[in-house]
Amino acid sequence: MEDAQRSNKSVFLFLSILSLVVLIFLVFFFWYLTSPRIIEISTFLAIVLQITLALFVITVSGGLFLIVLSSITEKDFLFPHGEKQITLKMLFPINIFIGNLFGWSKDKVRQSFVAVNNSLFKATSRRIKKGRLLILLSQCLQNYDCPHKVTVNFENCKMCGKCQIGDIVEIGRRYDLALSVATGGTLARKVVVDTKPTAIVAVACERDLTAGIQDVYPIPVYGILNQRPHGPCVNTRVDLEKIKQVVELILDGNN
Repeated sequence: MEDAQRSNKSVFLFLSILSLVVLIFLVFFFWYLTSPRIIEISTFLAIVLQITLALFVITVSGGLFLIVLSSITEKDFLFPHGEKQITLKMLFPINIFIGNLFGWSKDKVRQSFVAVNNSLFKATSRRIKKGRLLILLSQCLQNYDCPHKVTVNFENCKMCGKCQIGDIVEIGRRYDLALSVATGGTLARKVVVDTKPTAIVAVACERDLTAGIQDVYPIPVYGILNQRPHGPCVNTRVDLEKIKQVVELILDGNN
């Protein structure tokens, strides 16, 4: 399992390094094209732009170095914390593009992104305030034919055992966690705003997890990919032990 996770992380880290090379090339190409004209206008302006571009390259490069180091070792080398978000947001679209050139699907790159994010979550787990933990689930975990919709209120669950919602409700009660089931990104963001969690354990598909992790920053999110034995968006499942492990990681990390 650890070898598979390490291999999964390597895809996004490899693409990020390539993306950084592309980004640096584009910065220098931009400077090459514009510098003669800018110098003609103002030498001072040219120096300011040159310093700004240099600082940009150093910030993104330094951020990626810390991300790679923290992701591989799962130790906290991320400082300042914001560099993680700046770097990943900057490189992610380029990663998708380069991954496509290698014949890797968007979901493969997204899976690797989630694996890297989870390693960084573990690395920085001692920073996470115990406060209010939220388990955020996609509605496809509920049995498709169930008439008791938990998107309105998870307490509607009758614990019939036809899906795993009842098991997750029990986990939430055992650890005194906030729990919500969302129908999509808009509702998920509203839940986060209303709940104001200090950390989130989210269960969803690759696309929703990737978007959600970036949308709710700076709230730390541990993403767990759902299992789809019946195909996407219907009667999906999740590794319950993984949810428990992440919750205990956060709670134990704050003792």
